[in-house]
Amino acid sequence: MNVFESFKNKQASDEYHVITMNNPSSAISEQYRKLRTNIDYSSFNKEIKVMNLTSSFPGEGKTVTALNLAVVYSQGEQKTLLIDMDLRKPKLHRGFNLSNAQGLTDIIIKNKSKDDMIQEVNEFLHVLPAGEKMPFPAEFLMSKKLQALIETLKGEYDRIIIDCPPMTAVTDASIISKFTDGTIIIVASRKTNADVAQGIVKTLKDNGANILGSVLTRVQRKDQRYISGYYYYSDYAE
Repeated sequence: MNVFESFKNKQASDEYHVITMNNPSSAISEQYRKLRTNIDYSSFNKEIKVMNLTSSFPGEGKTVTALNLAVVYSQGEQKTLLIDMDLRKPKLHRGFNLSNAQGLTDIIIKNKSKDDMIQEVNEFLHVLPAGEKMPFPAEFLMSKKLQALIETLKGEYDRIIIDCPPMTAVTDASIISKFTDGTIIIVASRKTNADVAQGIVKTLKDNGANILGSVLTRVQRKDQRYISGYYYYSDYAE
């Protein structure tokens, strides 16, 4: 699965612009819908209900992709939950101007009700922020309580999309991939090193991840002539 996203350089204030919600008829929004379709058909004999997104380094478009992918699923009237598991640097909440004062960590550590921690964007789209930052979240992510929570949420949502930290910084994404149905790797044009990306794929596979494919982001207009249509055919997941 290879989907190509092209966009203009954005100001910092527009870093988490959710174009699929603000401009659903745009060409970029259509690419997110194609991504949704590719995911749905990537494994015909297994439903991809819970998926996580990771990347090599920060700033490759991982959170933006997670936000917009969740929106297009919700626009198809699939009840969708976005979960921020980047516990060191949570930022998913910024896309919808939500609070990160409480969230996932409060459910697991403080036994808060999940229904009180999940915030509603609209009828079909809900967000579970990370909550309080954690300096050493690996044990948290491996906890049976977290895995039990995910199992419970699977019974309440059609799709669950998890935003993970970048792979080169920490091993969190490898841990998270063990309890998801599929992992998507975000690859930034002219930024992601192919050897690094291939190393990430190997690490994820060695840890049992089901890699759905990669999404190419930050393609400049001058580079589009090198890409056939809207698809990029050099898949790091192969």
